[in-house]
Amino acid sequence: MGCSRTTPQSKKPCLISEPTAQAPSFEFHATLTHLDRGLDTLHASVQLLRRRIGRASSDLALMQFELALSEIGANVLRYAHPHGSNEPKAEFELKLDSETVTAVLTDWGPPLHNQLTRAMPPSSSEAGRGLAIARKVLDELGYQREGEVNTWRLVKRL
Repeated sequence: MGCSRTTPQSKKPCLISEPTAQAPSFEFHATLTHLDRGLDTLHASVQLLRRRIGRASSDLALMQFELALSEIGANVLRYAHPHGSNEPKAEFELKLDSETVTAVLTDWGPPLHNQLTRAMPPSSSEAGRGLAIARKVLDELGYQREGEVNTWRLVKRL
């Protein structure tokens, strides 16, 4: 399957580039439209990255990144329903430049209000830990609302 930045992405994941011998480089793009399949795609993309750059499954930095990505990704896919739709829709991009892995999740759901600064809920709470966990294990976690678009940026130095 060919990929293009000028034509609409298909619903299937798309590997953009192969890593090079000099400086590790990797890009992966996908459109996520269902919670379970979307989460499977997020996990599969990190596993593909891990294999391509020769990191063990026990690599702590990639394990932390994958945990944060699954927490943020689950929130996006649960709540990112464009106006008038019952299904989520999000664009996902995973990149590795040198020793930094970056994920960008873009959605057209409702805005997030003050969730990034919320403290970790008590241990008895069954929900609400995802953002706090992601903040703790990532080097950078960003959220931006521009117009009707939410953008999440997750960064981890390997």
